[in-house]
Amino acid sequence: MTLLDMVENYQELLVEKDRLAELAKENSAAIEAAKEKLSQQMVDDDCQRISHGGYSFSLTQKTAYSKRSEADLAEAGVNFLDRLREEGLGDLIVETVNPRTLQSAMTAYVEEHGELTEGLEEVIKSYEYTDINRRKETKKTGGKKA
Repeated sequence: MTLLDMVENYQELLVEKDRLAELAKENSAAIEAAKEKLSQQMVDDDCQRISHGGYSFSLTQKTAYSKRSEADLAEAGVNFLDRLREEGLGDLIVETVNPRTLQSAMTAYVEEHGELTEGLEEVIKSYEYTDINRRKETKKTGGKKA
């Protein structure tokens, strides 16, 4: 396999990944629409449960909970995390560091300071690897042809 063949194969895989991601998104939306339509029909037909194809489908009442918007909380003068703690739900609060945010922060830190401090090296491991960047070429940019 030539270098050009490898590049073409890599490009095809990336295009297929994007296509599959879009299909998954469309499929999820179709599933939600079908579920809404099916549940409404089961309610209309007063059918709590139906079996088909080795599967049982039944209506289930659920309650969803989500955090109010920051604007709503600010308007009410309420701090979300403080309120959870006050209500005995502080154990729900988990400190996390997003891996992408950590990556960009450490990259910026090393660019500014030259290297990680000993303290950071105790908690952050680093390693080098080779990656491939893919960018759409503009008419001004020409890529090396194999």
